[in-house]
Amino acid sequence: MAGDQIWQPVATAGTATAVDDGTWMIDLGFQERSNVVLAYLLAAGDQLALIESGPTATLPNLLAGITAAGFDPARLTHLLVSHIHLDHSGAAGVLARDNPTLTVFVHPIGAPHLIDPSRLVASATRLYADRMDALWGEVLPVPMAQIAPLADGETIAVAGRVLSAIHTPGHASHHVAYWDPERAALFTGDVGGVRMPGTSYACPPAPPPELDPAAWAISVDRMRALGARHLFLTHGGRFSDVAAHLGQLMPNLAALRALAKTALLAGADHERLTSLIHDGMASHVSDPEALVDLEWATPSYLAASGLTRFLVKGGEVPTPAS
Repeated sequence: MAGDQIWQPVATAGTATAVDDGTWMIDLGFQERSNVVLAYLLAAGDQLALIESGPTATLPNLLAGITAAGFDPARLTHLLVSHIHLDHSGAAGVLARDNPTLTVFVHPIGAPHLIDPSRLVASATRLYADRMDALWGEVLPVPMAQIAPLADGETIAVAGRVLSAIHTPGHASHHVAYWDPERAALFTGDVGGVRMPGTSYACPPAPPPELDPAAWAISVDRMRALGARHLFLTHGGRFSDVAAHLGQLMPNLAALRALAKTALLAGADHERLTSLIHDGMASHVSDPEALVDLEWATPSYLAASGLTRFLVKGGEVPTPAS
């Protein structure tokens, strides 16, 4: 697995790529890989906003990227997170501490866990154990006064544009996508899948504990109805083949679900299911470096855990033996 390898640093870490007027894509260089975790910088007038913070472990690269785009990170005014998983919001507390006027926008279900991240950290520690610090770094609370919970459809005037918050559960109950109608741009977090540049496979990330395929299908329908011309993925970057990309998410999730169910009913343990999921991803992504990046962005072992939990909870498979 990618997590067991040692890779060389990449030149893209801490870089800012202009993707349109007033929008930059910052590569956070997560685990010294390109395109695995990205943040998006929006700027206009005296407002400087981020969509996603990434984890604190990559904060130096985030700050370097803001600087590379020509801005002072101390000027940050808004942080919009798609959801509270640590690869998306882990640095929010540190940014809020260092920027006392920063407002952090988040789904109402996720807001309490940014204010008090103890349960979030405990849950992540069960998954990542002694790799927590290397993967995510420090997780600090965001002061309640700096939190802005977002209702479904609520608009945020920020950095010369008006974004709409679209509640998009499926990957997580507390997931928000951000819609920029003027640019026909949709910032999808994880509900829009994971896809590496130069590949066509959009992988729906399925970690525990809140995988909900039925809700996810509704979220995809909502995203499709917006008429976006560009998708901005946190894991992978910008893609403009919107219909083809969104159209494969639910079939790909159904294929993962069927693979997991068949394997578990045949007695596969977690290690075996992880291997099968990785092999399935490899069948869609022939470039070995892109496959490494995909595995970092949506680890097979997390998908194995998430799918197993979902199938056991739904009574589709028995609880695997310990």
